[in-house]
This record gives sequence, C-alpha cells and structure tokens, in this order.
Amino acid sequence: MAINGINSFGTSYYSYQSTINNMRLAQALSKNPRASQAYSGYGSKYSTTRSAAMQSDISFAKEYSTSMSDLMGAANELRSTNRGSVLNDLTVSSSDTSIATAKEKLTVRDQKDIQLDVQQIAQAQVNTSDGVRASGRAESDMNFTVDDGTKSVNVRVGARNNNGVSRTNVDMLKEAAEQINMGNTGVTASVVQKDGIASLQLESKSSGTDNAFRVSGEMGAAAGAENVRTEAANAKYSVTSNGRTMQYESQSNEVTMDSARIGVSLEGVGKATISAGVDVDKTASALDNLVKSYNSSLKLLNDNYGRGTGVNRQLRNMASGLGSSQTLEKLGITVNKDATLSFDRGSFVENMKENPSQTRELVSNVSNMAERAYAKATAGMNVSSSSLVNGDISSMSSKTITNPYNVFAMYSRSGAYNMSNYYAVGTMMSYLI
Repeated sequence: MAINGINSFGTSYYSYQSTINNMRLAQALSKNPRASQAYSGYGSKYSTTRSAAMQSDISFAKEYSTSMSDLMGAANELRSTNRGSVLNDLTVSSSDTSIATAKEKLTVRDQKDIQLDVQQIAQAQVNTSDGVRASGRAESDMNFTVDDGTKSVNVRVGARNNNGVSRTNVDMLKEAAEQINMGNTGVTASVVQKDGIASLQLESKSSGTDNAFRVSGEMGAAAGAENVRTEAANAKYSVTSNGRTMQYESQSNEVTMDSARIGVSLEGVGKATISAGVDVDKTASALDNLVKSYNSSLKLLNDNYGRGTGVNRQLRNMASGLGSSQTLEKLGITVNKDATLSFDRGSFVENMKENPSQTRELVSNVSNMAERAYAKATAGMNVSSSSLVNGDISSMSSKTITNPYNVFAMYSRSGAYNMSNYYAVGTMMSYLI
C-alpha cells in the first residue's frame, strides 16, 4: 500500500489520497494505546507545559522587576546624594538633659557637635508674703500696687465685708490675687496654703531682668509681698563650635544655635554637648531593610539560575558583593558562604555611637555599600525582559523540534514524492504496529 503525501497540497488524485490517508491514520491512532500514550506525552502535555512555562516566565519577570525595584528603594534610603535619605534627616540631641535639651527648629544641614557651658539659667522674679494664719481675722485693709514696668494694677481689699464682719486672712489674700490676675499685667498671683498658714505669691509671667516687677503700698495680710524672694535673672552661657567660643546672655532659657536651626532649652548649670547627626535607630532600620532586600534578590536570582542569560549575568553582578568584608564588618554586616548578608543591629548601633561620622561615610560615600547596592539594582532594572527568560524559550524551542508529531507534520508537508517523506511514513507505521 502506498501512502501518498500525508498533508500534501493540491487538487489532484494525490490530494484526494492524502485526505483519505489522513482519515485512516486518525482512526488507527485513536484505537492504538501506544499512540494515545505518545500523544498525551507529546501533544496535550506539551501544550499544557508550554502554557504553564509562559505563565511562569511572566510571573518571574514581574517578581524580578519588583525585587530589583525594592532593592533600589532600600539602597536609596541610605544614599547621601538622596536629600530624603535617613542620612540627611539629621536629628539633634543633648549629652546631658539635666543641663539642656535640644530639638531641631529648621533643617540642620551638617553633622556637628556644639559644646555648651551654662553658667546661669534665666529665672522669673518671685515675691512671697509672710505667712499668716489662714482662719485668722484681718487686722487692716490692703491698698497696694503691682507694677511690671509697663502696666500696673492697684489692689484694694477691705478688712471688713459689707456686713461689717472682719474677713479672714485667707479671704483677703484670695481677693487680692483675683484683682492682680484680672489686671493683665506681667505678673500672676496665687494663694499658697500649708498646715493652716496662708501666703500670697507673686511671680513674673516671663523670666529675665526685663520682666522684673515692684510691689508697694499698704500690704495688710499680704505683708512681705513687697520683698523679692527670687531675683529675676538672665541666662548666661557660652557656645563652642568649630574651635570658636562665644559668650551669650538671654532673657529666656529657650535659646537657639547654628543660625537658629537648633533650639535648646537650658535646664541647669553645667556643661553638655549638643549634637546634630543621623538618627541611629532609623539608620539601623534602613540598613536592615537593605540587607533583607539584597538577600531576597540574591535568592530569587539563584533559584532561577539558567532561566535566561540576563538572570545569570545579574546573579554574577550581585554575588560580587557590596564591599570588602572589613568595611562591612564595621557596619555590623558579615558575608555568608552563600554570598547572602547577615546584619548585627547591636554592633552597628555601637559603632555609630563611637564614631558616627566614620560610619556615615561607610554607608553613604559613593564607593560604599549603599551606592554599590543602588548601582547593582539599577543594572538589574536595565536587563531586557527577553534575556531574563531566553533560556526557557530556547528549551521550549528544542522540545518543539523533537516532538514526534511536529516532526511528522514537518516532513509530511514536503509532498508524497519527496524522499524525506519516508521519515513521516516510518513514524506513522511505528505507532500503528
């Protein structure tokens, strides 16, 4: 029996015979278990595998892009060239908060240490009357003036009420305090009571010698309130920065330094260092995130090695590291045998506190870890999508060529009388027998 040009073309007798032969072949193959097995192995299975492979490649390309993007973002958080990085978000602190506390008022541009020497803190004037028995009866009227230098208030309190009954000392003092507070001067008044003894206390609303006040007149139950118990005083302190010392005096304990970029509250007499530097906790967290992103990217590339030339190339790029082991160790980072990194947060924080400026350079300099990681991530983002999966594409192409049905169809198209068509015939017969 002659098999004429399976899947051959034309309208001749041979085309007719080709159609008949194809139908007979389909019938025979459908009843032959070997053919069914072969078809499931190379037909639908291949089609399913091919579709799954394509979906896998698409999924990988997305995962790869996300991984490189995350690494780039993590590295950018530690680059000094990025104005928004944690290394440029400087914080202000004091070495001794019992002497002074500090905060950032404006953007601090550079790391610095400012030596502060407080000789005297600013104080508000305080006058306190002599203590009197609170429940005792007042012996005389009050008629005195409180003058803050800008505004004054006259206090008048009678020793007897409207019914002619003598008032108690504490009632006299409370009414005097009320009149002073309603006068809207720079002085506040209050009545202090302890163990049955009451006194009138007057205090400047603001510290400094410019806010001193005077009390004069007939004091009555508030006798002694004209005498100063705490003198108004200005803050006196010196600041040493860049080798230069300047002496200052302030009406308030709220002062500024570094061209008003740093706000300082003077709390006591003594010395303290006001520092502007990177936030150790934020920097440690950013570095931890960078290490995790780097390890994640490295694992993704390693798990998909061979998928494409772009993957292999980026894996070699990543595995070359982010710096010398000595440099990384100063950051609390060690390189593992599989090229991944381990981060010791405690070691990093300790190194930061010992020498913040050196550690900052290790992290932010162009040749340091953050810049290298950013460059590697950038290179990874520039890898073409096709090179990420060209290994898979090549493999699928190879499967297509070696698929018996594809080979059978390829040779059968050559026509009934082409010598190579004998290959198609032989393949068909091997399934039928």
